[in-house]
Amino acid sequence: MTEASPRQRGRPRKGTAPASVDRILAAALHAFAVHGYDGVSIRDLNRELGVSHNVVHQRFGSKDRLWYAAVDWGFGNAVAEVAAADLPGADPRTRLRTMIRTFVGFSARNPDLGSVISNEARRPGERLEYLLDHFVRPMLAAFTPAYEELPTRVPLPTLYYLITTGGAAPFTNEGMTRRLFGDDPFEQEAIDRHADAISELLVGQG
Repeated sequence: MTEASPRQRGRPRKGTAPASVDRILAAALHAFAVHGYDGVSIRDLNRELGVSHNVVHQRFGSKDRLWYAAVDWGFGNAVAEVAAADLPGADPRTRLRTMIRTFVGFSARNPDLGSVISNEARRPGERLEYLLDHFVRPMLAAFTPAYEELPTRVPLPTLYYLITTGGAAPFTNEGMTRRLFGDDPFEQEAIDRHADAISELLVGQG
């Protein structure tokens, strides 16, 4: 039996570093969140990944296709996860509180998603329409049945933006959260505290 070659230490040479699809999409999603679509350079992304200059292009063909793939990968099961948290037999406040907590937890695990939506929401276009059709409207639909059963309620747009934007804010604005409040927003205790506060503020206790 031939003895296996020992693993080389240190960072692999450019062009030899592994670049799994998940690794590429995670890096791409973060780049789109930080720089916006127009500010992302595929060449810079390859350099950040430590791979040859054409790896991302070979796998995805274009920056446009990379954006769609990264968004699908990042949002993944967001809508399904929130919808699955619904408790149709429970009272509407309990149902909404549970879904809100689920959304906040998902946002903490995926902090780049809110920034991607904010970047695209500034102007109409095909990418915004894709987000609306595949993620935003389905997410709104997941919250709506329980919302409509509430005896008194804030306007639906207000509820939606406070849940999604407010719920995700400590994680999408990590630097501000740390500097302003001295908190680590990704500690589980901080996530739970924020999720409880958002749900009770919007839906009430009970």
